[in-house]
Amino acid sequence: MSRPYQEVRPSQFVITLGPGSILETGSGPVVLKSVDTLFNEIGRNPQDFEIVDKRLSRLELDGARIARVPTNAELGLPSDRTIYPTHAFPFWSLCTQHRPHQVLYETGNGCPECQSVSAPQRREKAGREAIRFVQACENGHLDEVHWHGLVHEGGGCGTKHYLWHGGGRALRLVRIECPRCHAIANFGQAYAKSWRCSGRIVEHGGRPAPTTARCVQKARIVQRGAANLRLNLLQSALTFMDMPTRLHDILNDPSLLGAVGALHRRGLLDQVALVEEAEQVGLARGAIEYLRQTNWAEISKAFDELLGAGNTGSSSLRDDELDRLRQAATSGVPTVPHPHPGSPPLFEVRQGDVRLVQGPVRRNRLRVAPVSRLRMVMVQTGYQRLDPQKAQKMSTAFDWNGTTWYPGIELFGEGIFIDLASDSLTLAGGRADQWNDRFRSDPDGDPSLHPAHVWWHTLSHRLLRSLSVDSGYSSAAIRERVYLSVQDGRVTGSGLLLYTVQPGGDGTLGGLIALVNRFEHVLSHALRDVESCSNDPLCQEAPSVGAEGVACYSCLLASETSCEHRNQGLDRLLLAENLP
Repeated sequence: MSRPYQEVRPSQFVITLGPGSILETGSGPVVLKSVDTLFNEIGRNPQDFEIVDKRLSRLELDGARIARVPTNAELGLPSDRTIYPTHAFPFWSLCTQHRPHQVLYETGNGCPECQSVSAPQRREKAGREAIRFVQACENGHLDEVHWHGLVHEGGGCGTKHYLWHGGGRALRLVRIECPRCHAIANFGQAYAKSWRCSGRIVEHGGRPAPTTARCVQKARIVQRGAANLRLNLLQSALTFMDMPTRLHDILNDPSLLGAVGALHRRGLLDQVALVEEAEQVGLARGAIEYLRQTNWAEISKAFDELLGAGNTGSSSLRDDELDRLRQAATSGVPTVPHPHPGSPPLFEVRQGDVRLVQGPVRRNRLRVAPVSRLRMVMVQTGYQRLDPQKAQKMSTAFDWNGTTWYPGIELFGEGIFIDLASDSLTLAGGRADQWNDRFRSDPDGDPSLHPAHVWWHTLSHRLLRSLSVDSGYSSAAIRERVYLSVQDGRVTGSGLLLYTVQPGGDGTLGGLIALVNRFEHVLSHALRDVESCSNDPLCQEAPSVGAEGVACYSCLLASETSCEHRNQGLDRLLLAENLP
């Protein structure tokens, strides 16, 4: 069936949509298939669209590689040509041309009760009024509502369609009737019940899974546009590079890096072996001569950078980023150009622009460093359905010739890094004690529940609102990245990066870093009246310290595009008791 063109930006695909998500089109909803079907469809290798970030691949993706979704322009195709494979979903539709009821039917050849309409016309209507409800479970499965079982309680009389009575203001007023045996089900009651899950992974196939593949988790009926039907799991990393652009470009060649990477990690690679391998993989003569003439210590350091070894000794991506940001705030980082000409610079921090800002009670001095250029690689690693606290993760990885890939996007922008002038953050008061108890009792040791993380996270949300007043960006356009390093129960480092990014172009225009010179005003505005909320006493009288803490939309909660922790681990009173 032909479908009207629906434009989706690559960044929108990674951040908002992805495999298994439902996309609304002019002729009805469709579900996006797995990413490997895209590259099969266009006949291209994901390596042609690879985004290289070895730190992210090594530390968070178990060595998997990252591919971006190509655009029509890159493929030389018309802008109205559909390139991403989809299939119609949900397959059941409502025909509203009948009174006093509507007709619920499998799309197929169209509404079976529109006898006066020709079959081609019925097919043309198919999918345009798709049913608003689907069935999902917390194991990540998604399928049609089992309408036959809903009406006939497991049996059936062979009917292919049903009569939909009522509607309007409440689901309990909807009755679904079988036109053959006149069995009736109340949809409101069905909506509140749990149902057997079919085990269908909708992005892998257009029809329901076989009975043998059904899952043991109970499924629920939800609206196909519900926000919790598909919750993306994203992993992101900042780019830090201190090597010359040409050296990065040569060593980053996938064939060369793959051939010599393992040798370098084991300390068995020298300059002679590198040049020989470069000749074998067919590098250009000029590149080989450049490798011969470059100091080996510089090449070895560049390999460490590319392969994620680094010199920080950090065991996690976040700890590594925190170390590098603190070094940048201390010593500055000159402009690191992108290896591809015409692209924005990768990273820059001017040491002369770093400022120390005194808090309102002068307990701590904040160090505020403007990051005038940054590159963020964002990868969609998977998604969850329904309850993120209980739901199983469904991976978006795909295999291509024995290599694992994830969909990702490259973004450029600016940011403000904030940490303490001293390394210590001392928190006191009843709320700090409660959060400390909550963190110690958590079986998973979730760092977002540590009182220091809650403090930085809460300060972040207050600053998001304050920065949006004068920066030219809405609070939804500014993102946060909270850092906390804990070793042996002791906080060894912490900080906060507030940034804004966009794909391609020249990044952003400097509205965020321009506020560093008047950050005292920004901080004062952020902490003003932090001890009170327009929803008090309801907000302040939160029953206990859980994942939420004392926070509501009036005082702390931020847009889902800004908060990387889904507004969990926030506490206004903890910040009020420990103002900087």
